[in-house]
Amino acid sequence: MKKEKRSLFNMIFGNKIQKMVNDSTLKLLSGYNATYSNISDEIEENIIAKECIHVIATHCAKMMPKHYQQNGDVKNHIQGAIDYIISIKPNPYMTTYDFIYKTVSLLLAQNNEYIYIDIDSNGNLRGLYPLNPLFCTLVECNNEIWLKFQFLDGNTYYVRYDRVIHLRNFYVKHDFYGETNETLKGALETQTVADDGIKNAIKISASLRGVIKASQAMLKDKDIEKMKNDFVESLLSSTDGIGGLDARLDFKEINLNPVLLDKEQLSIVNGNIYSYFMISEEIIKSKYTADEWNAFYESVLEPKAIQMGQAFTNAIFSERAIKAGHKIEFSVNRIKYAKTETKISLIKEAGALGLLTVDEGREILDLPAIGGEEGNKRLQTLNVINANLADEYQGGVKSGKSDKGNEN
Repeated sequence: MKKEKRSLFNMIFGNKIQKMVNDSTLKLLSGYNATYSNISDEIEENIIAKECIHVIATHCAKMMPKHYQQNGDVKNHIQGAIDYIISIKPNPYMTTYDFIYKTVSLLLAQNNEYIYIDIDSNGNLRGLYPLNPLFCTLVECNNEIWLKFQFLDGNTYYVRYDRVIHLRNFYVKHDFYGETNETLKGALETQTVADDGIKNAIKISASLRGVIKASQAMLKDKDIEKMKNDFVESLLSSTDGIGGLDARLDFKEINLNPVLLDKEQLSIVNGNIYSYFMISEEIIKSKYTADEWNAFYESVLEPKAIQMGQAFTNAIFSERAIKAGHKIEFSVNRIKYAKTETKISLIKEAGALGLLTVDEGREILDLPAIGGEEGNKRLQTLNVINANLADEYQGGVKSGKSDKGNEN
């Protein structure tokens, strides 16, 4: 029996044929086009921009998405399924790390990313799929907003807007879409020219360039070409890299000195791209200090965690569920990925205030938990004293009475 070939498109959306009735392109208040094209070849082909996206996406992929219910009610099996999808397996083809990495990469490269929310006939969440459509158009049907996705393979699919998690950067002018990366184009072109200049300089310095002059007058074109080819062949076939000429020929070398950017100029060119993605070269090369890491965390990672947490919460849960305390958060353990010196310093300071248990301290150092009564003991230093005992220690207060004035 011949097996039917199924496409990934059908595996995600199913093979149900859609029939949109009375759909029309949505008219926007801003007057901008309702169609957005996710074409980002310049960014994907530029090594500096790709480094920036990779590093940010890698650190974001360390996030731990979790489903919380603030009122403390017991979660049912449906909520348990949400926990599993959010924290462990978003869809059959991705781990949570892969899911977040791809989502953030597409968001940074295109400033718009759409995550399809797969829901079964009973309204239960089955999976989350990051999409990469070629075109996306806002349409209106029966007073509802839909997204018309057109993919590279020619497939088209309509999704109601509230069935998509829409993440966007530079969300300023357009009513729905984030802006394109057009403003980065000049910096990318300058960096590419500088990079090509270095490559060409290496090629020029490794080659011999010049003019061969013959003593005979008025040679035919074919004789000039043969003379040149004979010299090149003689040079290439030489094992010592030395070519030979007789008295009839004279070779004059042409020295080309390519103009290259110095270190400071090149740093400025690359720095324009780093600044656009709000990342430093130290973060890119993993040579950052604790202060540089904290700045990167607060300016890049934490905002992304907040953005994704709010977007996922609003798209996955109903208004009633949100009011009941359901939410999704993407947490980044900034201490877990800090340097060892920073971790030890934190344990000492937090331990001095009795804020950590033994197991919490071990977790910070990436050590397995002890568990039990021993693991739950609080780290405490003798330098910290209970506030109620401070007066007694310093002034001799006992049982609310002072010994002062009772001296005989």
